[in-house]
Parts: sequence; structure tokens; C-alpha cells
Amino acid sequence: MQQNRRGGNSWIGWLIFIFLVFGSRFLPPIAGWLSQATGLPISVPLIIAAVVGLGVVASIVSSVVQEINKNRDTGQNGLPTGLPPALPPRPAAPPTPPARPPSARIEGTAPMSLPSAEQRLPGPPSFEPIINPRVLTLGIIGLVIIGGFFFLALLIAGAL
Repeated sequence: MQQNRRGGNSWIGWLIFIFLVFGSRFLPPIAGWLSQATGLPISVPLIIAAVVGLGVVASIVSSVVQEINKNRDTGQNGLPTGLPPALPPRPAAPPTPPARPPSARIEGTAPMSLPSAEQRLPGPPSFEPIINPRVLTLGIIGLVIIGGFFFLALLIAGAL
């Protein structure tokens, strides 16, 4: 059930990333200017929080607008309007022929038999993992190795 999405809100994530990484250089002058202009004490963390909050609001609004436009194009409103369609009637099973008496069988032919229920059923479902087991194993091993390096760095630095 994957949807093919056009566009998206990836620009908001990049904007927040740039503010968090490079904000310490260009946000203090902006915070000082806003404090002088408004007379309110505005700090750098307050500006970052405002940008993150506005990014979340912009993401929600753009998602709602995209959904409205998509439903308008397809003529759906997203809500069920009635009862689900009725299932078509199943055809009746063909009548089974009456069993022949043993004397009526033709010699030299094998008796006909209907397939049993086990022969008509499909096989059991097979397990198909979402993540490749090799990738999962390599990921866990990588985490253990990185954790070991981090632990050694803490020991060498004297933090532990």
C-alpha cells in the first residue's frame, strides 16, 4: 500500500537543519534586531523554536491542501457514503452423480474419484521478511563495533 507522492515537505526539514547547524552564526544578530524592533526579549532558542513550530504547521497545512486537491480531482470526499456493494451470488455446486453399484462398473477401469479438499487448497503462506536478514545482521554487528569504539573513546578520555 505505497502511495506515489509528488512534491512533499522535505524543504521544511532542510530549513530546520540549516537553522540548527548554522543558526549560531546568523541568528544572534537577527534576535538582537527583533528585540530592538519589538521591545520583547527574543533569544536564539526562541527563534529556532518558532521556525520549527512554523515548519510543523506548514507541513500540516500543505498535507491537508494536497489531500483536498487530490480528492477534488478524483471526485471523492474520503468518507463512505452508503452500504458496501453486495457480493455477487455464488454459483451452486454441481450435483454429484449417484454412486454406481459395484456390479455396474466396467471391468478394467479405475473408479472415478473427486479431488479431496486437501488437493484443492493452496499451500500455506510463506514468510517473506521485510528486512533482508544479512542486512539486519550486518547492521547489528556495525552497531556493536561502533558502540565498542565509543566505549573505548570514553575509557581513553577518562569519562568512565
